[in-house]
Amino acid sequence: MLRDLRIQDFALIDQIHLTFGSRLNVLTGETGAGKSILIDAVTMILGGRSSPELVRSGKEEAVIEAAFLLEGDSPAVAELRSMGYELDDELVIRRVLTASGKGRVYLNGQPITVGMLAQVTGHLVDLHGQHDHQSLLRAGTPLGVLDAYGQLDALVAQYAVTWSAWTASRRELDALGTRRAARDRESALLAHEISELADANVKVGEHEELDRERGILSQTERLMDTARRAYERLYQREGCLLGEARTTCEELESLSIVDGRLSETAELARAAVVHFQEVAERLRGYTDGLIHDEGRLGAVETRIHDLQRLQRKYGVSGDDLAAMLATKQARHEALQAEADNTVNLAVQVDEHRTRLGTLAAKLHEQRLSAAARLETAVDTELDRLKMAARFQVMMEECDQPGEFGQRGTDRVEFFIRTNPGEPSKPLRKIASGGELSRLMLALKTVLAQIDQVPTLIFDEVDAGVGGAVAEIVGRRLQAIAARRQVLCVTHLPQVASGADTHILVEKSTSRSRTTTRARQLAPKDRVREIARMLAGEEVTQTAIRHAEELIRLVSTPSLDHANPNPPPSRAPL
Repeated sequence: MLRDLRIQDFALIDQIHLTFGSRLNVLTGETGAGKSILIDAVTMILGGRSSPELVRSGKEEAVIEAAFLLEGDSPAVAELRSMGYELDDELVIRRVLTASGKGRVYLNGQPITVGMLAQVTGHLVDLHGQHDHQSLLRAGTPLGVLDAYGQLDALVAQYAVTWSAWTASRRELDALGTRRAARDRESALLAHEISELADANVKVGEHEELDRERGILSQTERLMDTARRAYERLYQREGCLLGEARTTCEELESLSIVDGRLSETAELARAAVVHFQEVAERLRGYTDGLIHDEGRLGAVETRIHDLQRLQRKYGVSGDDLAAMLATKQARHEALQAEADNTVNLAVQVDEHRTRLGTLAAKLHEQRLSAAARLETAVDTELDRLKMAARFQVMMEECDQPGEFGQRGTDRVEFFIRTNPGEPSKPLRKIASGGELSRLMLALKTVLAQIDQVPTLIFDEVDAGVGGAVAEIVGRRLQAIAARRQVLCVTHLPQVASGADTHILVEKSTSRSRTTTRARQLAPKDRVREIARMLAGEEVTQTAIRHAEELIRLVSTPSLDHANPNPPPSRAPL
């Protein structure tokens, strides 16, 4: 529950420190005193959107701090621990707003983001603002209320995950479908090109090797004649180079015996003879291997022409043809994988759709059951609020079979029958402001029994009601406060009279400076405030006696207060 609230330099507030009780806390004050400013401050603590204009004029920053008492099994504790925060039974939230627009948020002294703060405080406080009852008229609200009451969050989340997967796979399948014609054309072209390049059997380095071979084949006769003449000069003719070299070698060896200084020269001569012998052997082998083959030359010329044609066609040169074949094969495989993926996606879409159908049917069934229970529970609360009305949850499935919305196939709208014998009509057509306020209070009361949020804040939930109905509203708030902490901003003395903690909000002006203050009222001051609410600006002794009597009457337990959820007892309208 909310134990303490400290506010400094926020809007018209200089400094306020409030301590709240565990049951019914009311905030009263004249119109314009600044009660809504306190609610705005609480909204900041709950992760609401800030604005530099909320910082008090002339100040650099505003500070709002709230202390909550926690129970060990609180969902807020579990949420905080999942975020990595360790805490005991107290949670202190401090939010700093700056005139420059930058702000800071701290949780038990540790920084936290506003988004994370809202996740945590959603488990701590349910705030119903002055105009929240208008949300009942919005299209999406009834479905959310029904799901909350039926505790269908897990099923709705499961459906939403499947719906997102179905939507994503459908979107991807549609995108693949739009590319199908282009993909098929590209795939067919690639298949032809791959076949052409594969049939060509291009090898790395082949073009250079063919150029070399063509050069040899085109000059075979010249090569043979020249090599033959060189061989003859070395080995076959009379007086050939090899014979002369051998003779010279023998002479130098005989001389080196006489003069050792010629030994090295003789050795060089021997080496020359060996080299000449090797050259002769190679020339003989070379000429034996040369074959003049006009057919082979033609084949090489044809192959070179074919390779040049492919190079011109594909805009590459040399070895790039072999690399291009590998590239085109990889692209063709990718297109084939995309085509296979299209088939797989189609199967996946069907599987998601089947799963969605199962979940949607389950949601519809459970919503029907929850709707019946919600109608009964709200009708019971409306009875207690003295509304001769019947609440109805109208639910219908989408017009088109098989169409799935983000939250299922159901459309939900709240209807109400305000008088016996009249037909039920949508809230937006017949409900007055007072009726909407009481209906919202009835719904909040019913939902509070489900969501277990420890603190409920009502900002003028009693708008549009008065007289005996106002007393009944006060009794209902007391009944809720028997189980939850309730903070209520009210203008009704019948509601304020039932408070366990009464806070007065006042506004004053000093030295052309307007300031909003708030203080907890002692019993005597509380009587005077309720007398003011009854009588207006001039508080008479009669008004004070009336206030004392009202407090006494409201403090007397009623059937509603003793048992906030008795079974409904009226017959259908």
